[in-house]
Amino acid sequence: MNSTDERLRAGAKRTVYERAFSYFSPDRPWIATLVVLIGVSVGVGLLEAWPLAVLVDSVLTTEPKGGWLHGYFLAVLPKDKPGQILGLVLIGLVLQIIGYSAWMARMMINYYLNYWGTTRVRADLFGKLQRLDLAYHQSRPLGDSIYRLTTDAFGPWGVVDIMIGTSVAAVTLVVMTAILLSRSAPLTFAAYAVAPLILWSNWRFGMRIHQRALESKQIDADLTAHIQQAMSRVPLSQAFRREPFEFRRFEEAVARSVKALLQLNWQEQLYPLARDIILSLGGAIILGYGGWLVYRDQFLSPAPGGMTVGALIIFMDYLRKLWDPLKWLAEFFSKIRTFEAATRRVFFILDEPETIKDKPDAQALPPRPRLLSLDHISFAYQPERPVLSNVSATIAPGEMVAFVGPSGVGKSSLLKLMLRFHDPSRGALRLDGIDVRRARLVDLRAHFAFVTQDNLVLPTSVAENIAYGRPSASREDIEDAAALAGAAEFIDALPDGYDTALNEGGANLSGGQRQRLAIARALLSDAPFLVLDEPTSALDPENEQRLIETLHRLKRRRTILLVTHRLNSVIDCDRVFMMDAGRIIERGTHVQLLARGGAYARLWRRQTQETAASPSKAGTTAGRKGLGARAATEPEGVSLKIYRTS
Repeated sequence: MNSTDERLRAGAKRTVYERAFSYFSPDRPWIATLVVLIGVSVGVGLLEAWPLAVLVDSVLTTEPKGGWLHGYFLAVLPKDKPGQILGLVLIGLVLQIIGYSAWMARMMINYYLNYWGTTRVRADLFGKLQRLDLAYHQSRPLGDSIYRLTTDAFGPWGVVDIMIGTSVAAVTLVVMTAILLSRSAPLTFAAYAVAPLILWSNWRFGMRIHQRALESKQIDADLTAHIQQAMSRVPLSQAFRREPFEFRRFEEAVARSVKALLQLNWQEQLYPLARDIILSLGGAIILGYGGWLVYRDQFLSPAPGGMTVGALIIFMDYLRKLWDPLKWLAEFFSKIRTFEAATRRVFFILDEPETIKDKPDAQALPPRPRLLSLDHISFAYQPERPVLSNVSATIAPGEMVAFVGPSGVGKSSLLKLMLRFHDPSRGALRLDGIDVRRARLVDLRAHFAFVTQDNLVLPTSVAENIAYGRPSASREDIEDAAALAGAAEFIDALPDGYDTALNEGGANLSGGQRQRLAIARALLSDAPFLVLDEPTSALDPENEQRLIETLHRLKRRRTILLVTHRLNSVIDCDRVFMMDAGRIIERGTHVQLLARGGAYARLWRRQTQETAASPSKAGTTAGRKGLGARAATEPEGVSLKIYRTS
């Protein structure tokens, strides 16, 4: 079991906070360093005003005043006044440099912990999402998974950061209060008189800014979605002359975004205004009351240990620094709840049970030609709506078989069971008699090269797209696979040929070109089973015929499973399985099924009549007669060496 599995398994037994901190356990030395630097920063922050206080109270006076801390400063200074002044200047400068350096180091460690801890969260989350079965992904919007990966993944670091920051704020307040009380209890209480106002403003404006920010983000997300949808509708709006309508909708969406941003900006500017007014009020209280205390203790009735100008400077400086720790404490619950919610969303996925996974005793199943058996398989996405019912079939290595029938009869679902995207409700799918649920998942899927109806194209080069399932393939093998799939001609016409970079989703290719590229990708793989789901649906007649000829040349070299509703493609299959309502209702060769005059024959007659009514397809249909006789030959210059069998 790897470290990720151990962390995930142990995580279910711990609280959300313990699990959040566990992602940063490999960085304990950095966390310890961060704690030390925080202590340095707090200490420096508390000492920054003292050189000036010592200068005023103990150096620039004929009667030195001050407490024990003044004595520590004076102990390291020369005895003469100029030397003491210079020494205090240097101490103040060194404190400033240490403070700034510690702050920079803290920020860099924060970034380090944030990035690498979040990377671990994302790695676990991405790996989990890859392992979850198709039923999970099909039941949730794609955007939800993307949001959890990109945004919610910062939740654990947010929890850690808030906990550390709040602890530092609490310690800072305690130490600061102790120092102030040691100088003057009445003035300390006067300084904290504005604390309720600080807490109120933090709470009030924090809540409003948080709400406005959420509204603004949602409106911005809506604007992005609106723009995306509007741009995709450009051909439609031009065709129906709806450009003015679309422009008005765009203006309204932008206006909503601007309004939300202005409301957010208004709250963001009111917040520092309120803060500065409260601090000014506090400063006025300290300056007025503290000034009177200095006047009383130093002039009206001098008293040892009374209020001094230096002590008043300390109070004024600490009042300025009072805001941040109180802000941390005031916002603790709202912030921790926000990050806790994001963290729980991450852990919700990590704790999601994996229905399709290896059993503890899963056995190795090296890829090679095998006997495929469908043993009384039944399957349903929802229990009350069965998709497949008691499907049985046996497919020998090297056979080419087809599952045909109208849409919605369970053909594609049957293919998904073969790759264990789902498990059957009843029955079993076996390779050489071994239930595929007993085999390692990676070995099972290595047996199948799957061409779906989606024709997924990656935003990379043509060659890399074709070699996705076999990255070690040579350029010659890639070109051979493209030729066999009927893709070589259009690839050669691209600006950089096989090195042409494709757009996201293959937007710079036609539907037929994307399909041929996907077929080439499957042909290049070493998988002994070639599984094609409606492979000719986006091909023109010429390339459809070329693909079918290619499939027939591969007979006895690969086991070919073809799902289609176009019966022209299955004429020379070894067997055809006619499906209806999730069952196999007829099976046999094309000739045998026509002779029976059943559902297959009726579907054939209907498609033949439709083809006869379309002159552009009639020649192709006629050209396919006797296809098996031509399948023994290869197109000139195309090699079959990329197809390997044991």
